[in-house]
Amino acid sequence: MPEITFKYIGDYSYSVAKRPAPAQSFMPEWFRKMESYDKSSENPSGNKLLVRDGYSNATAKKCTPMLDAITGGYVIPLWADIQVTQTDGDPILSWRVQKEVFDLHGPSGRRIPPPPGFSPVVFKYLTWLRIETPAGYSTMIKPPAGHYDSPFHPVSATVDTDKSLIDSNIPLWIASDFEGIIEKGTPVAQVFPFKRESWSSKFDVMTDEQYMYEREAGVESTIKNNYIKNIWSKKSYK
Repeated sequence: MPEITFKYIGDYSYSVAKRPAPAQSFMPEWFRKMESYDKSSENPSGNKLLVRDGYSNATAKKCTPMLDAITGGYVIPLWADIQVTQTDGDPILSWRVQKEVFDLHGPSGRRIPPPPGFSPVVFKYLTWLRIETPAGYSTMIKPPAGHYDSPFHPVSATVDTDKSLIDSNIPLWIASDFEGIIEKGTPVAQVFPFKRESWSSKFDVMTDEQYMYEREAGVESTIKNNYIKNIWSKKSYK
């Protein structure tokens, strides 16, 4: 299988920094604790599948596409605790380790409109590593799926990591109302290696009858695990 390499810059970073890991090891707590099925008087424990009026009581815990997004790729975690304080609407970051953990992205960073609830200051998370992929493979960098309460929001980007010789630092915003300690190991970004391909697009249409038949023969004809049984392909990140 293709191999992604997280190449650390220097012995210090290799010895001190917390390693990126498959995203499945950073499962959000809310997802982990969620029952598989909605609780009700018929299902007080939340472990029983029920179908009523054509709808099942399955929760997002049973949504395989969401699970694939949350567990896919690799997560780059925070490698040292940082303390965040706010001064005049700008986050101030502090840490105890010798190497820099964050830097300012520069004045041009403020030209990027921040997500709602985040300071316009763009910081650069210094990973002290370089992501390398085989020839023909790039890496997409994005916010960690499912970590909706994170004080970090990385700028999404795609890097041709088979040719890039630059550090894999991550520009990001900090939540404007957050003050406190962000602990070592907190997910910062999720990275997906993928094969570069050229695509074209087209438009097509199906009849209402065809749509109905496809649903009736597929997802509507089964009650449990239709997607896993008939559609899903296993993904592996090690």
